[in-house]
Amino acid sequence: MAQSSVTISPDVVRTIVRNTVLAMPSVRGLVDHTRTLRPRDSYKGIQISMDGDDVRVELHLTAAQDVSLVELGRAVQSEVQQAVREILGLRVSAVDVYFEDVTA
Repeated sequence: MAQSSVTISPDVVRTIVRNTVLAMPSVRGLVDHTRTLRPRDSYKGIQISMDGDDVRVELHLTAAQDVSLVELGRAVQSEVQQAVREILGLRVSAVDVYFEDVTA
């Protein structure tokens, strides 16, 4: 019997990450900030790098001004790791969070 496989597109990972992050009340939005030589890998504040079942996520966010950015950053990292692991079955090697702005 032929070996079967399941492939998950970076676009699917990006959608799960976007939905997870934007559901967090202290995150005000994603910032379109391309810091890569391959712009297709970065879309509206989310850059996804995949190597097999390993995922690395880079996020550029706007946050509420009345929260601890360190605590929010850690919460974002935890939520993204959990969502990607539980929904997609992929291992997250890193979630790098960059706060680009704060707003009321």
